[in-house]
Amino acid sequence: MTLALMVWGMATAWVTLPSAAQSADSPLRFGTWIVQDARAFPGALLSRPSAWIGAGVVGMGLVATKDTGWGASMQRWHHREVWRVVEEFGDANAMRPASIMIFVGSLFQDDRRIQDAAFTGLEALILANLLTNALKAAAGRSRPWQSDDAHEWKPLSGKTSFPSGHATTAFALMTPWVMYIDHPMAWVGMGLAAFSSISRVTLRYHWPSDIVAGALIGSSVAVWLSRRHQRGAAGTGVLSHRPVSPGPRLDPLIGPAHLGLRVTL
Repeated sequence: MTLALMVWGMATAWVTLPSAAQSADSPLRFGTWIVQDARAFPGALLSRPSAWIGAGVVGMGLVATKDTGWGASMQRWHHREVWRVVEEFGDANAMRPASIMIFVGSLFQDDRRIQDAAFTGLEALILANLLTNALKAAAGRSRPWQSDDAHEWKPLSGKTSFPSGHATTAFALMTPWVMYIDHPMAWVGMGLAAFSSISRVTLRYHWPSDIVAGALIGSSVAVWLSRRHQRGAAGTGVLSHRPVSPGPRLDPLIGPAHLGLRVTL
């Protein structure tokens, strides 16, 4: 299964996209990004808007109140083999080498979007998993197969249910492709990420709130990195397929037959 995922990853890296390609510049930029992102990451964790953090906490609390009931309902599907298949898509031990192969494959394409998406996915996978593993150790939540109590939390106990590493991995890896490339394969990857996360509940490895937390961590880190890298691309004059705006902006639209304003969010 791991080999099959690697082959699939390499195939997606070489897929021909229908939109116009953009010339790639030197791959040395990735080394610069690693250093800059590593320096900025701790500060970004501390500078997130309080409203954003509050919304995440409230969302986790609401889902957690349904963990027992939703978990029991989803666990009835555990006998279906499809869940064990899609589960592999979120396995960090499989996806780390697969993501490296995707990135290496992207370097053979003269398209900066593909290269940047592949690298950003790899970097997001690593950073998001560092955050998730730290939270796992701190939370000490029991897995469904360890306890029937969805609210059994023993910090630093060695229990590692919250958050889900599979969900973190899958969403961190796939989110940059949606940010960079408007192609059906990107959304297929997001669908696989969602099914891989759900499989962890059906197989009794996680509670529903675990996978929601993991998905939020993985996608949030990936969005943050994608926007940083896209801003860097804009600074070099090589724009990504979906350029990032620093905030709401009004632009006048003036032409021979029209006059108006464009709102960019």
